[in-house]
Amino acid sequence: MVDDAELSGAFLAAIDHVALRFQLTMPSGRLRLRAFHTCRAVLEAERGTGDLQSQQQPVVDVLYSELLKRRRSLRAGARLADFLGQHLLTGWLQGIVAAAVVGVPKLFYGWFLRRWGLRWVADECRTASFLDAALSFCREGELDREDPRVRRILLRALLTDLRTATRRRSRLSHLRSRRRWSFVVLIPEIDAADGPSRALLGTFAELAGDHPSRPLLVLAGCAGPPPDYAVPLSADLDRPNGLADKVCAVLSEDGPEPVRLVTLPADDDAEGTARNKIEKGSGITVRKDQPLDWVRPSVVPVLVLATAAFYLLPVSLWPGAERPQPPSCVTVSTGERVGVTDGEQCDLAVPGDPGKELRDLERQVARENARIPDGQYRTLVFLAPLSLQKGVYDDPPLGLQILRGAIAQQHKLNAGVRQNKMPVRLLIANTGQYFQYGAHDDATPKDPDVAQMIIDRQRDEHIAAVIGITQSRRESLRAVQELDQAGIPVVANGVSGSTMVGPDSPQRYFQISAPNTRLGPVFADFIRHSPQIHHLTSAKPHAVVVYDPTDLFFSTDLRNVFLRAYRPYGGIEEVTYTEKPGATTPDSIATDVCNKVAATHGIVVYLARSGVLPSLLNAMQSVGGQCQPSDGATIPLIAESAPIDFQLNPAHTARAYPYMTLFYETANAPTSDSRDPYAQFTQDFAAVFGHLSADADAAGGFDTVGIVSKVIENLLPATPDVQPNDIYLWLTAHGVSQYPGASGVLQLDAKNKYPPDKAVYIREITQPAGATATLLSCGILPDRQNRATWGTAPHTFPCPREESGSPTD
Repeated sequence: MVDDAELSGAFLAAIDHVALRFQLTMPSGRLRLRAFHTCRAVLEAERGTGDLQSQQQPVVDVLYSELLKRRRSLRAGARLADFLGQHLLTGWLQGIVAAAVVGVPKLFYGWFLRRWGLRWVADECRTASFLDAALSFCREGELDREDPRVRRILLRALLTDLRTATRRRSRLSHLRSRRRWSFVVLIPEIDAADGPSRALLGTFAELAGDHPSRPLLVLAGCAGPPPDYAVPLSADLDRPNGLADKVCAVLSEDGPEPVRLVTLPADDDAEGTARNKIEKGSGITVRKDQPLDWVRPSVVPVLVLATAAFYLLPVSLWPGAERPQPPSCVTVSTGERVGVTDGEQCDLAVPGDPGKELRDLERQVARENARIPDGQYRTLVFLAPLSLQKGVYDDPPLGLQILRGAIAQQHKLNAGVRQNKMPVRLLIANTGQYFQYGAHDDATPKDPDVAQMIIDRQRDEHIAAVIGITQSRRESLRAVQELDQAGIPVVANGVSGSTMVGPDSPQRYFQISAPNTRLGPVFADFIRHSPQIHHLTSAKPHAVVVYDPTDLFFSTDLRNVFLRAYRPYGGIEEVTYTEKPGATTPDSIATDVCNKVAATHGIVVYLARSGVLPSLLNAMQSVGGQCQPSDGATIPLIAESAPIDFQLNPAHTARAYPYMTLFYETANAPTSDSRDPYAQFTQDFAAVFGHLSADADAAGGFDTVGIVSKVIENLLPATPDVQPNDIYLWLTAHGVSQYPGASGVLQLDAKNKYPPDKAVYIREITQPAGATATLLSCGILPDRQNRATWGTAPHTFPCPREESGSPTD
């Protein structure tokens, strides 16, 4: 109700009174007048000085202060920031909290007002944004408070809020069960032309002519002639419900009239009977707010989401269901089976004889894992190529022998008694030949990603680290990068590519094998000085280098390092040989290799993969010609490593290739000293694989398990629940120093991702007996002395030092 007798501020007082009475007389619920209070606050704000944004900033400050009064959540955030600043937080941390709960909301609010908020106000004032319009009707603005445009803005803001309050409720609204309110302004008497009530009526009539106004009905009484824009209500005031019935009828109409008028004849109603009936009539009976009104909007969505979650979540998360292991042991297009297994979960070995070795190792791992008692343990994953593609009949994968060494160490550690003992569990992960399925490949995104399979099992299997790798390839580096990003450390063996330990290698990657930057100079020095090589060649041996130009990480890298080291001392010929099916096959290069060796009286320097060396030797044997020297003569060949069968059966190798004297590099060699860790390793290996012989490759697998286990047990007193990142931090902060490994004395830390001055041996398979002899021993040997020379008196030569190694290309 608006009564001129109660007002003293013209239109502004009338509209304030109407807004307040609406909020106080709501039968139920709470009426929010957001747009009205925002526009009303602008009238009390002062504009700033300077550029446009500087003039607008005080207005934004006032509006945000008013918003804090209306929004409890924002007000609570500001109080929390103030409390933390006074009692708990200081400095930059307090600044971050204050910015998050006060600064950011205020910044967003200012941005909202400049871009989207109350766009219709900008249209009324013909400006670009609400804040631009606000400058025109704030204090010291161009528009007076009683300006018709200001009246239109305030009344339209009120209508906007009322329309929001009366819009159709959604099915989940807690207000849906109550009526859609109609808002009524009652003016018992229309006053003089300059009074607040007539100002309100005039503005409403003008605005309602341009914009729909059905949320608001104005009932005005008039003792004299009514205004031109008024439409008589014509209610029968003598009937008890005459006025109410007429109002209900009007509310249901769609008529365009903005103002309805209750006519009160002054001559017949001198005592104010009609007004008393209006003021003191029966109130509106409505149902009040109840807590149960919230049941539908809260319970229904919860039930829908719970039902959807029950059917959509994986079966593994259903109550009482056992979680299945991530998919493993997948048969791929090459005929191999790749994935991850503990020996029992699935089978990575292909059927028949090609999978026999791997199948036997899976059974052995399953037996060792089964011996671990219930309780704490940590799992190591042996990741490497452990199978060959269909149609490939080369030497068995090197990873099989390294895996045997890892199993031997697992058996020893789990059977032993130590103060801080943590049982070791093994998983086998096969990447397929050439490490083809070890990591994600954008070119074949649907192929298995074995590294990701390991990551998926990390928590459930208590995986502490990954070991193995065994090959320097782009694919193996990608797998290590995936594991590094997942926080899993890797300790590799059989890896020598310079890129694997270069400046850009993953930070959680370590290896116990020497890199090519060490092996290349050792090869060059041995060929230059070795009496055995000179006896078979000349005083300055000519090197016929066989390498794989497509194998960038290993073969090409080793070739580059070797050429830089050997070029000052002797001639060089190069022959390319590709391990994968391609243009260069063993038969196509065998004659070329033999002719170059015979013409230069040189030595074959084989820098390609050891697994395809037998194919080349068989081809050289079958072509005849220069590959079959006269009786008593042989072709010398030195290889970065020899196939496992060559090392374990040297006599058979000598008989199979009588035209060849083979030299090869290895990470260890048997000695007569019983204190040599390699001697103890051979006993531990025989305890598990009695019918097989140990070698340097198996020793490397033995050491990687030993190193990780040592780090775990060093961590146990301080960290009972050892995590993969704990192992990485220990290796970088404390490291492993002077570890007496079967593959040599080892050191790993933040500075040394591979052991410095790692022991390197070069051995010979002699002809015709097939005996083995160690000709070069350099680096830190089992007696922990860094050998200064190699050879036997009087032919001794300085050992190449680590710092003499050539940098990576």
